[in-house]
Amino acid sequence: MPALDMPKRRSRQGLDTNAFPTGFLEFQHPKLADKPPTGSGWIHEVKFDGYRMQVHVRRGRATLYTRNGNDWTERLPHMAIMAGELPDCVLDAELCALGPEGYSDFSALRRSLTPGKDHDLVLMCFDALFEGDTDLRPFTLGTRKTVLRKLLDVGEPAEDYIRYVEPVAGEGKGLLDAACQLNMEGVVSKRLDSLYQAGKGEAWVKAKCRPTETVVIGGWKAAGGVSLSRLLAGVREPDGGLRYVGSIGSGFGRERGLLAKLKTLETAKRPFDAGEPPRKESDIHWVRPELLAEVQIAEMTGGGKLRQPVFKGIREDLAP
Repeated sequence: MPALDMPKRRSRQGLDTNAFPTGFLEFQHPKLADKPPTGSGWIHEVKFDGYRMQVHVRRGRATLYTRNGNDWTERLPHMAIMAGELPDCVLDAELCALGPEGYSDFSALRRSLTPGKDHDLVLMCFDALFEGDTDLRPFTLGTRKTVLRKLLDVGEPAEDYIRYVEPVAGEGKGLLDAACQLNMEGVVSKRLDSLYQAGKGEAWVKAKCRPTETVVIGGWKAAGGVSLSRLLAGVREPDGGLRYVGSIGSGFGRERGLLAKLKTLETAKRPFDAGEPPRKESDIHWVRPELLAEVQIAEMTGGGKLRQPVFKGIREDLAP
């Protein structure tokens, strides 16, 4: 392992720095901003359109966790085999499917999550939390990046599926402009001298090309009495209630089997507690609020509704 800078303080998460973790570690998350920060102390990375994953590799066996700590190892057998080629480590990454031009494609990711299809996926790795039994979280991001690059130097075929995210130094606006021109999601900026700390802080900042929202599907509207015309969406209130935020009329044609899933969840009870949902009519079908969807929007209106929503895919990695 390369010489490390001395940690500024011991990890706040209470783990022995000489003990490999036995389970999922809480992620660090970026705060949303209108634009990337400026200054020489920041690096900037493309924000990939995928599922956040945590990769634990121990003695040649890999365990893959979603952002909620769910174990997806059996669901991603090929990726687990590839990750098992790495030295003992814990990595922070994004699970993606790449389109023909090499950019992340959320719809393709959803299609590749079916059994036997995960060989089409890649893990874009941007941080290292452990190397062997060494807890890297109390060390700076600059050091963690150095260790990460070394960990991923494993040769083919693993390097085709597990890749290093190359950061850009300096101003992040140029990278954000380029990402938006390529219809990518945006940019995440990070302080090079920051430690890895669970939750949201000031050290990681994300700037998006077009906002996205995660919504709960509470119903659907039929076209011609049979086919799917619109999805009825809501968001959770602090008290646990579901507030209606509008309907989604495009994009869901790429989600195979969506209507069948909705029909299995159909219920006579309206799931929305607020937000002026549509009245129950013959073409409106309520469903139990168990499906989450990623939606790209122009904005949230002053009245709390989705403006120009486009369905991107079901979020199986998140709990409703």
